[in-house]
Amino acid sequence: MCEAKVYLAEDEKEEQIMSDVVLVQPEGDAYLLVGLLGEQKLVRGRIEKIDFLKHTVHLSQPQAETAQD
Repeated sequence: MCEAKVYLAEDEKEEQIMSDVVLVQPEGDAYLLVGLLGEQKLVRGRIEKIDFLKHTVHLSQPQAETAQD
């Protein structure tokens, strides 16, 4: 099986947010995660690392945008 687990890093911690992911599709500043049974989750963030050997995708929260004067 080649499904992946997706982790999201927040506040120095990393939490698994979805398992059995078969598709990661970019959607603007987010990613649509699709599971083996068709479940979907839209997650804002950016890809930090994909480990094909361990079948993991690591996302981080997007940086807060600073206001420009």
